[in-house]
Amino acid sequence: MPSTAFSFRNALRGAAIVAAFAGLAACSTPGPTASSVGTGVDPNGVVRVALLVPDGTGDPGRDLIARSLINAANLAKADLQNATIDLAVYPTYGTANGGASAAQQAIAEGAKIIVGPLFSTATSGAESALGGSGVNILSMSNNPAVASPNVYLLGVTFQNTANRLVAYGMSRGLRNYGVVYPVGLEGETARDAVAAAVNNRGASLVASESYNLSVEGIQSAAGTAAASLNARGANAVILTDGPTGGLGYISEALRSNGLSASQAQFMGIQRWDASAEALALGSLQGGVFAAPDPGPLLQFEGRYQNTYGERPHELAAVAYDGVAAVGALIAGARADGSDPFTDAKLTQSAGFAGVNGAFRFNPNGTSQRNLAIYEVQGGQAVVTERAAGSFGGLGN
Repeated sequence: MPSTAFSFRNALRGAAIVAAFAGLAACSTPGPTASSVGTGVDPNGVVRVALLVPDGTGDPGRDLIARSLINAANLAKADLQNATIDLAVYPTYGTANGGASAAQQAIAEGAKIIVGPLFSTATSGAESALGGSGVNILSMSNNPAVASPNVYLLGVTFQNTANRLVAYGMSRGLRNYGVVYPVGLEGETARDAVAAAVNNRGASLVASESYNLSVEGIQSAAGTAAASLNARGANAVILTDGPTGGLGYISEALRSNGLSASQAQFMGIQRWDASAEALALGSLQGGVFAAPDPGPLLQFEGRYQNTYGERPHELAAVAYDGVAAVGALIAGARADGSDPFTDAKLTQSAGFAGVNGAFRFNPNGTSQRNLAIYEVQGGQAVVTERAAGSFGGLGN
């Protein structure tokens, strides 16, 4: 077991964790959409874009996030080519009422599209304020529950990650999957994403095992879970917990209770490289997880630090993603004389290039994003399969 005290997850719920980079590309071939309603935007003029951030709470942590999101959005604005935007920032206070108020004000002041909010609660509030405005939201959330034909998610969802892991496993002959998850909304949402990915890929989900998120809960459940996974022939086990939760405990406990690495490869639906201690665990050696390619993100972080004199918050890039996508849509509309923010443009099949991988929006507001596969080798996370640079290849 890890030597440090058990750390319960206090990560931001509903927050998106990925974003896009300069050189954002848009395809001219639209995907299927429910409608083509837009906002009558003149792409040759200055387009007003609203950025909704969790500012105004007085909480230092949220203030830091808000500042990083604003800085990243302004960095993206400076990088735009063939697009001119007026970026207006509105605080949401991280609440549903704050999101609604911010969206109402933004639309009243002429915003043609909204980037944000970050939290799913604020996103739901913002959507309630859209009315018949024709304005769409590019939410920075990764919570699929708030996606809709007017709300498009910029975040990497559990479904994105689960699909990538199962596709990778299937390519290596792994067909019998188990999922091990903590009881609660987050764990159960991840479990359902794994089940859907396994079903969609034609593999088999042979075992689904849960535990209460505590040292005692993990110790109590691990023996039964390991026995079940062994008995049912699971050769790939997806762990939905992360390093700030019970990942280290459950991985060590499963191995010590007889689930050997030769029997089942561990896979992670969350990033394991957030913790050097997690990467050093014997139980995770040879395991894999899915995450964005490191190159473009490191480049973004370097540019951010050079510009603002500090490292960006880990969520900052999502704001860059949204603003860069808006700029790409405007530039494309300038070329063909169309409205940039119709459903058809937003859901174009080739999507956009981004800091954290190519991504595209589905008509229901969810998104797809291409991810890389990392393997834990000697306490380091090593990219063993890069993310596809476009759709139609690996990572779909």
